[in-house]
Amino acid sequence: MPSNEGGQGNRDRKLVSGPSLVHSFTRFINKSERCADIIWIDYEGKRVTYTTDLRPGEFFDVNTFVGHPWIFRDSISRDKLTVRCKEVYFPTPWNGDWPPQRTTINIGIPVYTLRERCSQVIRRLVPRSQYDLLEIPKTLKFELDEVDDAIRIS
Repeated sequence: MPSNEGGQGNRDRKLVSGPSLVHSFTRFINKSERCADIIWIDYEGKRVTYTTDLRPGEFFDVNTFVGHPWIFRDSISRDKLTVRCKEVYFPTPWNGDWPPQRTTINIGIPVYTLRERCSQVIRRLVPRSQYDLLEIPKTLKFELDEVDDAIRIS
């Protein structure tokens, strides 16, 4: 469960897994056209990659717990991917039926801002060593160098 360390909105929250004994059985399906990494956020807020390069159409089953957040990244570009239009997935509780039925969660591509999408294309086409040669404002050159990997809890 996320804890609010700074008290000033979503950017100041530290995302961590909380203690839980409530099981959740989840199936992540990659519905994007990109290879995806599936990442669990541990008890200290560190990222633990459970699988990499999950190809479009493939799935990954995970036995997890309520209160354990999961995030998703493009395996190549590290761009954020989403589930249910959110950046962070919090598992739902198992209903107790046996055998357990997995909750199906589709991984997709979010609606990027024009600025984000342009940065993605530039990063793909222009070598990092040549960013300074681009005729764009210095602030944009700096943004190209710094991939925004902050997690926003919504």
